[in-house]
Amino acid sequence: MKNYIGKHFIITGAPSTGKSSVVKGLISKGYTCHDEIARQVIKENQNKDNELLPWKNMLAFSDEVFRRMQELVNSIDNNKTCFLDRSMVDLIGYMEFANQEAPSRYAAGALQAGYSKNVFFMPFWKEIFANDAQRLESMTEAMNIDKALRKAYTNLGFKLIEVPQGTIEERVNFILNFLADNK
Repeated sequence: MKNYIGKHFIITGAPSTGKSSVVKGLISKGYTCHDEIARQVIKENQNKDNELLPWKNMLAFSDEVFRRMQELVNSIDNNKTCFLDRSMVDLIGYMEFANQEAPSRYAAGALQAGYSKNVFFMPFWKEIFANDAQRLESMTEAMNIDKALRKAYTNLGFKLIEVPQGTIEERVNFILNFLADNK
């Protein structure tokens, strides 16, 4: 594969851009996918009296997500293709968005994780933007997260493949066609 390091393909972008829906679409076609770990950590900790939430303690939250992302990367077969809803690089972007410096271990971990250098980026899409119990960002914050994520990925040498707006099926097909065309 061109610009290929590994078979772990990242799907990323600002909150509420259709990442999880596209991941579900890939699963329906038989692909191995891994859900967003940050969302899992938020769900687990929303009703607990601790600091593991991004709006309480961004560093403690990010460290827990990073630890789990490392466990995931270490557990998956490097010879099999899979898709990941976000990656360690997202932690860098979110830390920048929060005006905090990300620990250097995040970049080191991301560069050693076996991620493909081609990253599928879901750009901010105003028409589908919505909040939920774990996604509390405003539309303006989501647009700023989009910018911070783009910067984090490009600074680490990843190539952003912008997934065009469209139906879930069209977006899934775009990703699969890109992979087929770049073997």
